[in-house]
Amino acid sequence: MAEKEAPSDKGAAPAGAAAGGGGMSAWMPVIAVVVLVPVLSYAMAMFVIAPQLEKRFAAAAAAGGAAESGHGAPAKAGEHGKEGGEKGKPTIAYEFKDIVSNLAGSMRSRYIKVTFTAYSSNAEFPKIAEENRAKMLDATIGVLARLSLADLEDPAAKSKVSNEIIYAMEAVLHERVVEEIYFSEFVIQ
Repeated sequence: MAEKEAPSDKGAAPAGAAAGGGGMSAWMPVIAVVVLVPVLSYAMAMFVIAPQLEKRFAAAAAAGGAAESGHGAPAKAGEHGKEGGEKGKPTIAYEFKDIVSNLAGSMRSRYIKVTFTAYSSNAEFPKIAEENRAKMLDATIGVLARLSLADLEDPAAKSKVSNEIIYAMEAVLHERVVEEIYFSEFVIQ
């Protein structure tokens, strides 16, 4: 019988190299990422993002130059603007103090007490408010009486109440005189 020759191992890789994963060459992608990511981040920040921000700030500063030419600057005597406000901004104030109402659904055991200032750009607002004070108070009390304790737990409750009072006053005055309301007292008991 003829002896069989064992296959030659000339083309085979050493057993340790295949099992070990290639030594240093396996770590090359990780090292490249660890080094290149910070370098590329710095390059993007310095050469791409920063110049774009500088352009935007320069454009904003150029647009802000209008303030130096008169708009946004303090008004001088005899110039436009009245009572220190801009045209169309409500500057005339009228205060409503200590308005109390029971809350809805509380079996008359809970109440709300508010004090607020109403603002208008109408120069006749104080006169209109004095002549229609009873109507405006009744409209305000009506809005407050419809509120429940659950309504007032909402974080935006004061803003909603303010808007509802403005609309109620508009309904009784048959025109939008009150433009803004700011509460100085808003107490729930």
